[in-house]
Amino acid sequence: MGLKISLAGDLGSGKSTVTDLLLAATGAERYTTGKIMRDLAAARGMSIDEFNRSIEGNPEVDKLIDDGLRALSDDPRDLVIDSRMAWHFTRGTFRVYMTTEPEIAAARIMAAGREGERFETLDEAVSRIAARRASEKKRYFEFYGVDITDLFNYDLVIDTSYATPKEIADAILSALADWQRDETTRACLVCPRRLRYPDDPPDEIAISECDRLIEIGEKLPLSDVFFENGVFYLAGTPAAALSVASYDLPFVPSRLVKGKVDRTYIRMENTL
Repeated sequence: MGLKISLAGDLGSGKSTVTDLLLAATGAERYTTGKIMRDLAAARGMSIDEFNRSIEGNPEVDKLIDDGLRALSDDPRDLVIDSRMAWHFTRGTFRVYMTTEPEIAAARIMAAGREGERFETLDEAVSRIAARRASEKKRYFEFYGVDITDLFNYDLVIDTSYATPKEIADAILSALADWQRDETTRACLVCPRRLRYPDDPPDEIAISECDRLIEIGEKLPLSDVFFENGVFYLAGTPAAALSVASYDLPFVPSRLVKGKVDRTYIRMENTL
């Protein structure tokens, strides 16, 4: 079978732009269920939010789309699949989740100005996008018993809040190469500005060692992170993340773990 990369993620995370770069780099073809949904909404004279609400409890539209995703499993073409559920229905895909801070996502969607996705204010955009996401999460859980926002479903979780599209695409391709060597590989890449870390004195020796590794081009140790209510928290030492931030690199190489907020955390952006 051909190469399959499935892109799921937050609304406004940049999937369309990054897909363009991945297509150029791999020669793959595009398959997007989002456009199918927007076209169906437009044909009914609805916004995408109205259409999502209208099909809650009605599996016919989802079944149509899901059958198409299942069929891609045996498709010989190289494909980049922009879809909420390809990770679940299309076998053999490199499963990517793109996540973004809500305000940044809302600003991107407002700037795009797509039909049915126009807002008067940033606050309105944030609120309506959250409602749309909740509707999608509810629908998919009711139909399939899966949580599309569970980051442990994916081979790569990548934060697109402060990275450029090229940095994101390059990071996806690098993680893809690792996954092709070992399909049990899981990766998480978080923009340092988005991280929260424990309000403890930093380990200057550990930071110096991470600085040294960056200087000589060696890999940093993975930082354990957990995700709660839209926020990434460091579960251990912030040394690697602080070094990444000081060298203005786009991502902190991380490992997603289970965790909970049980102490005071500092937003890294506020300390840079």
